[in-house]
Amino acid sequence: MWKRIWSDPVWSKVISAAIIAVAAGVGTYLLDWWPTIGSYFAKGLAFAGASSLVQNWFLAVIGLLALPTVVVLVALMWQLVGTGKPEAPNWEAYVSDVFLGLRWRWHYNGSTMSDLTTFCPHCDYQVFPANASAYNVIDRIAFSCDSCRAELGTFDESFHSLENKARRFAQQKIRTRSWNAKKVA
Repeated sequence: MWKRIWSDPVWSKVISAAIIAVAAGVGTYLLDWWPTIGSYFAKGLAFAGASSLVQNWFLAVIGLLALPTVVVLVALMWQLVGTGKPEAPNWEAYVSDVFLGLRWRWHYNGSTMSDLTTFCPHCDYQVFPANASAYNVIDRIAFSCDSCRAELGTFDESFHSLENKARRFAQQKIRTRSWNAKKVA
C-alpha cells in the first residue's frame, strides 16, 4: 500500500511535506528556537495593533497589495533589459521544405520526424505517387498534380526510398542549421 501511495504524484508530495514539517518542528524545538519565534510573533502583533495616524495593520495590507505591482514592474524591466542573447530558433518549427521537386510536410513525435506528406510545390495540392513502371519488379514512381496538372517528376525508386531520402535531407538541414522555419513554411 505504501508503494502505491508513494508513487502517486499528489500523495508523495503531501507525505514529503509532512515529513519536512515534522523535522522542522523537532529541529526548532531541539535548538530552542520557539521562544525566539514567539517573541517575533508577539512583536509583529504589537506593531500591527500599535496606534499612529494610520493603523499599522492597514499599512501592512496596503504593502501586501502593492507587492504584486512591484513584482510586475520588476518582471517588465527584466523583459526590457533581457539577457542580451537573441533566442535561437527552435528546430521543431521546421516542418516543411521542398526536396526533389516536391513540397514535403511532417511533424515530430518526440524528436522523431513522422508522417511525411507530399504536396505540389506550385499550388500546394496534396499529391501521391503513381506506379510508372512497365514491369512490376522495377520500382518507378511518378508524381503529377490533379489540381494544376503539373508533372512533378519520375523517380527510379520506391516511395519508401524517396521518403527516406527526403527525411535525410531534412535531418541534414537540422544538423547543419541551414534551415529557416520562416522561409520554408
